[in-house]
Amino acid sequence: MSQDAAGYVTDTPYTYSYHAELDPGRVPLTLLRAGLQAPAIRTACDLGFGQGVSLAVHAAVSDVRWWGNDLLPEHVRHAAALDAVAGSGSVLLHASFEELLARDDVPMFDFIGMHGVLSWVSAENRGRLARFVERHLAPGGVVYTGCNAMPGSAAMVPVRQLLAQTALRAATGSTVERIEAALAFGAAVIDADARYLREAPQAADRFRALRSADRRYLAHEYFNRDWQPLFFAEVAELLGSAGLVFACSAQRTEHLEALTLTPDHRAMLATIADPVLRETTRDFLTNARFRRDYWVRERVVAEPAVRAAAWRAQRVVLTVPRDAVPERASTAIGDVRFDPTLLSTILDRLADHRPHTVAELAASNASDAVDDIVFSLAALDCVGSARSDGDLLAAEARAHRFNAHVLQRARQGELNVLACPVTGAGMPTSRQSLLFLDALTHGVQEDEAIAAAAAASLRLPAESLVEAARRFRMIQWPLLHALCMV
Repeated sequence: MSQDAAGYVTDTPYTYSYHAELDPGRVPLTLLRAGLQAPAIRTACDLGFGQGVSLAVHAAVSDVRWWGNDLLPEHVRHAAALDAVAGSGSVLLHASFEELLARDDVPMFDFIGMHGVLSWVSAENRGRLARFVERHLAPGGVVYTGCNAMPGSAAMVPVRQLLAQTALRAATGSTVERIEAALAFGAAVIDADARYLREAPQAADRFRALRSADRRYLAHEYFNRDWQPLFFAEVAELLGSAGLVFACSAQRTEHLEALTLTPDHRAMLATIADPVLRETTRDFLTNARFRRDYWVRERVVAEPAVRAAAWRAQRVVLTVPRDAVPERASTAIGDVRFDPTLLSTILDRLADHRPHTVAELAASNASDAVDDIVFSLAALDCVGSARSDGDLLAAEARAHRFNAHVLQRARQGELNVLACPVTGAGMPTSRQSLLFLDALTHGVQEDEAIAAAAAASLRLPAESLVEAARRFRMIQWPLLHALCMV
């Protein structure tokens, strides 16, 4: 394990993951739902972008001018290659946060994203990130943070400490080799009937899940020198030092309180006026393990008429097959039921997979029920915010180049997201579907041949994939065409 770069793991690259919350296009719909004024976002920065997949996708299919920074040269090279494939022209930097803060050529940004980073760096580097935000967030801008949260991560703190100390003290080997030794030691501790793990079964369950996780993910999640799940109040204090306040959750399902809070939870939170105490209490009520949040310099509450007009002007597009939209959403806490007639009317209008304004979907129905259904469908990833038509052709060309590159790498299974120029976002896609898509884009038409083209890479009998290939050709293939992705 490298102890260079303030204890951050540098000998093992991160996974090729995509994080939808780093898409600035999600901001308007979410802030409007919270009753807040939504800014125009023209410049954005991703701090600690890993392999750069999210940045490359969002740069390829939007008009936003992207900058990014990461500590690992290998990450920067990979991100730069993805960006070059699409022809997006992003500015990608290789620097420590101390070096980044010292630069005088970094502009102001309307959106700054940090996914996971706050939990993985030292308190000193968290302070540097706060100062970067203070200097480089443009007026009216938004900061996104995603980080491990307390108290939901509490049970994992001692387990992580045991594993990290075991890996640190391993005499030789790469980080991944030391992780294997640490996991084996942890299993031995469980087999020895460790009292802590017996009395904290959640910790034992979490450890067992780690044993099957991608070692690259584990290296960066748990085996840096610093790993600190944060209480909401601690994040609020950190970003408060940069002049920011909490805007709202960036996780849209959190806005559907019937899915996440019991009636007693909602009643308790309604009595708490202080936003920091309210969110801290919420995390105790829900045992949150990870938070995704938006922060602003000032919470500008939109006037009702202004908010209504902005909301009805929002453009959305159906991003799943019509038949895949559920009639209700359910969790162990509760469910959200849709008016079946109104839902059917809305889906009929969205069924062409073309952008429609909320006003078009509402037509003569001016009730809040339409707004609720549209936002709920967005929260459930059934619809996406649609970009303007102004620069769609350029975005479509970049998306096609990016997606062709993804298909070239599908046999290795590294990239599992396609770029959608209509939404300006990424669409997570399974390796099997990418292999089917690769066959179709090369002119393969018969279901048996499509299945055979994928079978070798998946190490599965071709006949076991024929029905899946047929469904992909009949349902997903036309959808991807409608969304201008291929």
